Amino acid sequence: MKIHCIRHEPFEGLACIENWIKSHNHKLTFTLTHLHQTFSSEIDFDLLIIMGGTASIYNKTNRSWLDPEKRFVQRVMKENKKILGICLGAQILAYALGADVYKGKQKEIGWYNVNFHRDQNPDFSFLPERIETFHWHGDTFEIPDGAKCIASSEITPNQGFVMDNNIIALQFHLEMTVDSLQKLTRAVKSDLKEEGKFIQSSEQILSRQDLIGPNNVLIYDLLDFLAKEDQKLQSEFTGFLHRKDNKYLLFP
Repeated sequence: MKIHCIRHEPFEGLACIENWIKSHNHKLTFTLTHLHQTFSSEIDFDLLIIMGGTASIYNKTNRSWLDPEKRFVQRVMKENKKILGICLGAQILAYALGADVYKGKQKEIGWYNVNFHRDQNPDFSFLPERIETFHWHGDTFEIPDGAKCIASSEITPNQGFVMDNNIIALQFHLEMTVDSLQKLTRAVKSDLKEEGKFIQSSEQILSRQDLIGPNNVLIYDLLDFLAKEDQKLQSEFTGFLHRKDNKYLLFP
């Protein structure tokens, strides 16, 4: 599988997702918006992963990179590729699908519970009812038309959505490792100085390393799901091409 990743910050990478990619021998490429790299005109990958960042979509100063990224993501959607968006990446997916993205009620920074809506998403029955996961966001989004809400937290009703088993958007971070938590708390430490019911200190955040394992297992499950769906789609397409009774047969 070919995987392409959009990174918005030098301090926020793929974290444990890179372990999954390496263990499956997938090919990985990047577009680094913080280095002002431009988006390719070709969609030659199977899965797009859009990572987080500090930007707000409704801030007009971000238009120099956001509008080209929106157009790129929409082209990926038209090609029916698999997409995983995390935090800002989830907001960009909502934005690209025509949903509103706006400031949330409060900032949510630290380890807090997320409830999964498995009853509304039977294909995701492998998700737990609840997980204590990592958050670092002040913005939120509406669920796009045609998508289903997959997760909620106490102050953020829309913590994620899925669409046609092709697109998974998660406002929270299942991918965190000790290293990525340390980098994030150092790079955006000004956020931790703000007062708020749902803002933990760096000490609180780094003290919950016991939560990293269960979160990583869950992101691996979601990536396995996307990879399986991609293989299923390719298998169905190959079967179509080879069916002898099909008048549109392309291969002998």
